[in-house]
Amino acid sequence: MSANSILGSLRELQVMVLNPPGALSDALVLQLIRIGCSVRQIWPPPKHFDVPVDVIFTGIFQNHHHEQISALVGSGSPRTTVVALVEYESPAVLSQIIELECHGVILQLLDAHKILPALVAARRVSEELFKLKQKHAQLQERLASQVDINRAKVLLMQLHGWEEGQAHGFLCQEAMKSREPILKVAQDLLRQHPDK
Repeated sequence: MSANSILGSLRELQVMVLNPPGALSDALVLQLIRIGCSVRQIWPPPKHFDVPVDVIFTGIFQNHHHEQISALVGSGSPRTTVVALVEYESPAVLSQIIELECHGVILQLLDAHKILPALVAARRVSEELFKLKQKHAQLQERLASQVDINRAKVLLMQLHGWEEGQAHGFLCQEAMKSREPILKVAQDLLRQHPDK
């Protein structure tokens, strides 16, 4: 996602602030409204989202409310950006940040000038991570497809004593004749010979 598209989309963001009411939550909500985001402050953490949420700013509390926050974040869209609000560092807090797969962290005391840069950076990280996960899924699917095609080639080579090129050529010809993808032809062939 380019810088222009991230900056241009800030006013369209649906933001949830998961933090107890107080000065910190009020200051964060006010600054997010100034940025132009649509903001809702909620506490305690709900069981599910009532509306789609693009960004979650969540307090990280030493072993308190972690399961509820984790369940809520996990039930959201894989594109949701998560920014942790951290009062102090401890192994438990750092562990929770990692478990929630936070895309950014804001340390308290809250400085209004740090919210926009943190939001933009976290949003960029979140979008890039989402793209990488999509690409990974596509590559896994492509790899699985190639495995089936290679298994079909090996089967043809065993059945007919062909070289790999001949087996590949046969699969291509059958795919063209039947107007089907070569993967479907390979999978059909493998289904016809389940014992091989």
